[in-house]
Amino acid sequence: MRRITASKFIAAILAGAPSAIYGGSRNAAPARTLVVTAHEYSFQLPDSVPAGVVTVRLVNRGKNAHQLTFARLDDTSSVDRVMRSLIANKARTGGIRWVGGVESAIPGESGEATLPLASGRYVIVCAYEGDHGLTHMSLGMIRSLVVTPGAPVTTQSLPSTPATIELSEYHIGISSPLHSGRQLVRVVNVGKQRHHLVIGRIVGNATTDEIMKWDGKSQPAPLADMSGGSAAMDPGQAAVIDMNLAPGRYELACVLSDSGKSSPHYLLGMHQEVAAR
Repeated sequence: MRRITASKFIAAILAGAPSAIYGGSRNAAPARTLVVTAHEYSFQLPDSVPAGVVTVRLVNRGKNAHQLTFARLDDTSSVDRVMRSLIANKARTGGIRWVGGVESAIPGESGEATLPLASGRYVIVCAYEGDHGLTHMSLGMIRSLVVTPGAPVTTQSLPSTPATIELSEYHIGISSPLHSGRQLVRVVNVGKQRHHLVIGRIVGNATTDEIMKWDGKSQPAPLADMSGGSAAMDPGQAAVIDMNLAPGRYELACVLSDSGKSSPHYLLGMHQEVAAR
């Protein structure tokens, strides 16, 4: 399992050093809310939640950026084995399926993603690394969660949205223009590889070439407001994310890679500039 470096989150999109993890119905059921509070380095949340459409709210009370990704275990996997494998940074931990989450919440802020959580056993993680080189999950940001039996749920159970973002190899497709202000957007992985969606506001007149060459540290920075997005999803998974965009230009990208030796997806063309008006 490969992780996103929190302090170099923007640079992960640009530098090509893949430090990321993972190597609607109009009659949708109303969503319940699961609040997850992040600190250095722990999650606070209930031990269980009923199955169904669940709006996950990640509240960051820490001093660093954090994220939240859900993995559902298959019937043959033990929670202990999966946790040990993830903490050991195994590139492809078996017996789990990544179903999405909140890609980023900066300190003092929160982010939301609505997920169709089927009953079963889950592990939730923060996939970032700190400047100290230790992963957030190895420091404690990994928890088990039981989703108890409830109403049957699929990706079609998610609420309908005006816009859909489709993730595939290696393309980001947007069904209709995004607008400034708050909006719900469906994100679905229609590809054959694991994908996620990171979002950054483009500063001033910065060009794509400047963004791609930026080292993540130099000032002035071409990107800002790296918060929100959709955490890693395996093929066929979907989520509805809550986006609140100021007017301006935004870069959307996937920085995951298919294996430890392959290029990040954005270098293969999986990035898109959009304007919110």
